[in-house]
Amino acid sequence: MLPVHGSNRPLEDELVNLRRRISAIEEQLVSPSAHDRGSRIQPWGAQQDSVQNSQHLDNVQDQALALNKSRLYGPTHWLHGGHEFKRVAVLNRDKDQSAEGEATRDEKAKLERLFHRCKQLAQKIKHNDSETSITESVSSRFLNRKGWADQMAQLYVTRFESAFRILHIPSFWAEYDEFWKNPEEAPMALQCKVKLVIAIGSSLFRDATDADNIRRSLSPWVHEAQTWVSGPVKKDRISLSGLQVQCLLILARQVLCIGADLVWIAVGTLLRTAMHMGLHRDPSRFKTMTVLEAEVRRRLWATILEMNLQASLDSGAPLAIPDDFDTYCPRNVDDQDISERTKTLPCYAENTVTDTSLQRLLGIYFQPRCEIVRRMNEAWSSFSQDEVQSLTSTLNRACRECSTSIAGSNHGDAIKSFKHNMADLLLRRFLLALHRPFATASRVGDVGFHFSRRVCLDSAMALLSPPDSPDFYRVASMGGGIFKNRIIHASLAICSDLIIDMEELNSMEWPSGYRKMLLDALREAVKQTTERIRLGETNLRLHMKLNVVLCRAECAESGSARQLRMIEAAQESLKMAYAVMQSRLSVVEWKRLEEEQPERSEHDWQNLGLNVDEDWDESYDMPDIGLDELLWLGLDEGGMATSHGAE
Repeated sequence: MLPVHGSNRPLEDELVNLRRRISAIEEQLVSPSAHDRGSRIQPWGAQQDSVQNSQHLDNVQDQALALNKSRLYGPTHWLHGGHEFKRVAVLNRDKDQSAEGEATRDEKAKLERLFHRCKQLAQKIKHNDSETSITESVSSRFLNRKGWADQMAQLYVTRFESAFRILHIPSFWAEYDEFWKNPEEAPMALQCKVKLVIAIGSSLFRDATDADNIRRSLSPWVHEAQTWVSGPVKKDRISLSGLQVQCLLILARQVLCIGADLVWIAVGTLLRTAMHMGLHRDPSRFKTMTVLEAEVRRRLWATILEMNLQASLDSGAPLAIPDDFDTYCPRNVDDQDISERTKTLPCYAENTVTDTSLQRLLGIYFQPRCEIVRRMNEAWSSFSQDEVQSLTSTLNRACRECSTSIAGSNHGDAIKSFKHNMADLLLRRFLLALHRPFATASRVGDVGFHFSRRVCLDSAMALLSPPDSPDFYRVASMGGGIFKNRIIHASLAICSDLIIDMEELNSMEWPSGYRKMLLDALREAVKQTTERIRLGETNLRLHMKLNVVLCRAECAESGSARQLRMIEAAQESLKMAYAVMQSRLSVVEWKRLEEEQPERSEHDWQNLGLNVDEDWDESYDMPDIGLDELLWLGLDEGGMATSHGAE
């Protein structure tokens, strides 16, 4: 946890050091030798007996790595959850499976051609978006609409300034008014700050038929801020305003889905900039610092740590957070309690809800989440069953406390729902990461692993269907980073549980109530991925493969008839996506694209983009989700050699 005011600091430091030393000794004692490491191929399957005997659950980090061209995806990256979908192909190996018929081959050829057309269309859209990003002509006209900009800024302040405290609100509104006196002559840091706030707020704007076009037209402001941040280092960049711009930029990239899957690199730069400015040392060490500056620094430091933690979870990369910081949690005060003239802060009870309550709660539960990411993504680490259950209880308690705190605020229901869902997202994601390796191993028959299967499903259901909030649903449907990974992780967990259920009870003539619940959840995931495509998503694989899994679970046929139905389900998914993407191109652009379509005579199934090693970053924003055998459906024996164990 982050340090809290009023604690016994020397004793606390000594306890932290002792715990760290004990952990290091325990790590050395439980770590296998180099010879043992090389021999552990399937810790969840072949090594099951030793796992049960020792009650120590070896993690899968030593092989849960994926190198996609130049990018490494560690164990907590969603890509590793996709390998469970190879089980669908195994399920399709019916003993009565007939040879592939001509009708099936024809449908496969149609599917290949359709996927190739979708790929070309997605590339064209991304090319158009990249050209739009370098022109300011469209976005600059919004600087003449102050009333609309005020509304967007208010949306940002009331929704996003909760978990991520970046701005001191009264100070920001004063700067905001100053900006509008002469926008073009305002300092560049202030220009970037105001434009990013408006751009982030525009993600929630729904009061116009062209709301989506308005949101996309503001993307040049994000690129403008990125250019300023990446420019030659000057004094205005190494400042609190500069740090605020960097934080807003990282949030904007995720909310507006602009290079969101690479924010781990950006948060590393942000962290080191903050440390260079001394934010990792508590402001009480700097005697001449004002109360306002001290609190802004504490809030920014807590936000920077949270952004680093979330980015490490998404990328599967190591935490770049130092152990030797001593900055306290922000004080439990409202923004209106602080100004340039403030000398002494009011003292509220710990259970009093203020503008910093949510950030303080996230800070209190920072260390358990940090422990999950650190040990999941480092080599040769492991968790005992007691540790897993303890961390689970801690994070569940964090979710309850955040919910109680938000419910006690004096905001309206719309703001409360948004903040609740945001806090839940930032906490429950770690439960999925912690339990996923154990949940997918539950099919081996160990009762202890079924606890993880239940936690994974509960967390996935909570993330997939949170309390009603149109604002949160919108940003979750179009955002990248933490928002995009929400639907990916949740849908993978639900599909994994459904696949395990079909393995265990495949002979049932009628689906159980449990399976019906899973099917309803999967339909909700399909609905949400459909909405993502409507709002601009060009990666179609998740939607297509969820439809195939849904078809497999609902299909009453067997053998080649079922294979044909599943291929048709994939076709319907791609047809829908193609029509939606086509509507984003002008008539002239679409006709030009049609003329450029080459004739394809070979049925090269690798072109379906189902190979996890293929780099799709150039055209799809993200690599394949690891479902590299799903559409073979038992038809390609060469691709179906995978056993029940982990790869």
